[in-house]
Amino acid sequence: MGFKDEFKREMRNVMKDVEKEVHKTWTIEYKGHCIEIINQIKEELLIIDGVTVDKKKRKSLFSHLKPYSTLSGPLEQKDGTKQTVFVKIGGLTKLNCIVKVDNETILDDSQKLDFYPWDHKEKIVPYIQQQVQTHNRIEDDYLPDEEYLYDENHPRLAAGLSDTFADDIPTPFYAKKLLKLFEEQINHPTPKTRKATYEKIIFDNIASYGSEFIERFQEAQLDESLVQQEALWLLENAAHREVVKLSITILGCTNCEKYKELLFTIGLHEEFTQYVIFALKNGTIQANEQIWKLAQSLRGWGKIAAVEQLESLTEEKKRWLLTKGCENTIMNDYLAYTCAIKGELDVFLYDETISKELYDGAGIIIQGLLSENAPKGIDDYAYAGAVLSRFVYHARTHCQTLEDFYRIMKISSFLEEDQEIWEVRLTDQWKQHERISIQQEIQTLIENHKWSDLAIEVLQKGYNYKALEISRFYKLEIKPILFELLEKDPTNSEIYLAIMERNNRQDIIDLCLFAETHLCLSNLSSIEQDCLQYIIQDLYEHEGVGLPLVQAALNSDNGSLQYHALCVLEGWTPLVWKQPALQTAIKTIATMSKDKEDRQIAKRLLKK
Repeated sequence: MGFKDEFKREMRNVMKDVEKEVHKTWTIEYKGHCIEIINQIKEELLIIDGVTVDKKKRKSLFSHLKPYSTLSGPLEQKDGTKQTVFVKIGGLTKLNCIVKVDNETILDDSQKLDFYPWDHKEKIVPYIQQQVQTHNRIEDDYLPDEEYLYDENHPRLAAGLSDTFADDIPTPFYAKKLLKLFEEQINHPTPKTRKATYEKIIFDNIASYGSEFIERFQEAQLDESLVQQEALWLLENAAHREVVKLSITILGCTNCEKYKELLFTIGLHEEFTQYVIFALKNGTIQANEQIWKLAQSLRGWGKIAAVEQLESLTEEKKRWLLTKGCENTIMNDYLAYTCAIKGELDVFLYDETISKELYDGAGIIIQGLLSENAPKGIDDYAYAGAVLSRFVYHARTHCQTLEDFYRIMKISSFLEEDQEIWEVRLTDQWKQHERISIQQEIQTLIENHKWSDLAIEVLQKGYNYKALEISRFYKLEIKPILFELLEKDPTNSEIYLAIMERNNRQDIIDLCLFAETHLCLSNLSSIEQDCLQYIIQDLYEHEGVGLPLVQAALNSDNGSLQYHALCVLEGWTPLVWKQPALQTAIKTIATMSKDKEDRQIAKRLLKK
């Protein structure tokens, strides 16, 4: 995102704070009448007995250069006496409100405008505590500061994910300056010093500077009681997540045993889990039990952090790692290697018989190790050959479902990878006889036709990705089944992707014809846009196919669709697509699109 968009975002956030700070209401009871004055960022109102009798609107912020506004309205007493209510309201550093009835002053109030960054916002820790008290866990990972973080240029991320994108190069001297402000705060805890620290904290992400800050903090040897006092103040008043993270980190640099339960509660929100784990390990005793409780309670990036820090000192914990540790709503692949090592998967699989629960857990781990997305995968795992051999051995007993066979298929595909890859593996940790032995064992399972029959049976009932993969593994003809499924569910984007992945020209022609007649191309819904996206992004090699869909993508308000459609046309011969309707759509993008790259591509196309 460019500087201009970032500046607009910051200005929007500033305006939200200003709007909340200046929103004030005064209510006066006067001789049986209710007089109400409301001050807002863009208007002031005078309301008498529930009726708005005067209001002043401000067209822009520049109108505040004239800081005072006046309001007036009639007031009729029971005896018929008519009076005038006069209001003068405004100010730059203070909000003054003077109310007179004729010449009698009935209100003269002045309120200082402080603009503290934690004011007028829901506090994060009490919000988390309320969720945990109600549900015993975090049901929704929403946090109250999201309106300040996310917009059209900043999509919402899963809790705990944003810290993985932090800049590795911290702002120069940032940690040093922040620590100096915090030291001033603990020695002189006033609204002014707290505001200075708070504003510095929300300027940057702790994921970038945290290590340096911790090192400097520990060297500073500050008074622990004062540190905890102000860290708790920040924690209790934090309306921004970065303040919560730093406060937890500071507590973790002290003996925070008495705050263990508070920290655990906050750690149940996956945005803060890794910081709570630091505090527990660094500042409390028997932290491993709390970390295990967190690992058992969480289901996202927080669980990943907890499992990585968990010490598997008992058989109970090892067995949990093997049966439950790798189960997650996101990125099982990230946990596979850790669970295999800490859970001692190789040892447990060497038993003559194992439970179905352990077999299923081992299957999840092995599937994760085989994934291309795993940070550490099967080639990093020293016991790969032994574990795969023992797992396939136990498959004789426990390979019962299509899900079970899917993992056997993945192992088979791994063993059948290019010879060049295997030449490297055979010089490292693998032995040729291990590979051949496992392949022979798997072949017995593969030759059982019940798996291909079951895959077709499952697919005919509804789309199933694993059944699709198994059908492809057996090289079964499934095109008719996929199109039958599409007839029943024309906006199932997964089926569009499955057909496009085959990269068969005739299949793609048929799919484009289906989309032209089943999608509302003139007014695409978000679901239909997803379907169209899978087609458009893979049309580069299929010149001339799906022109009506390309035109619909160009005419949509979906930036990604427009970009891919433009790129497709740029790769095609102009004679194929130079039609009036397409030319008009391209001209519109060239002149109206907010995306600079889209405009440039469109202009290049117009010159062809």
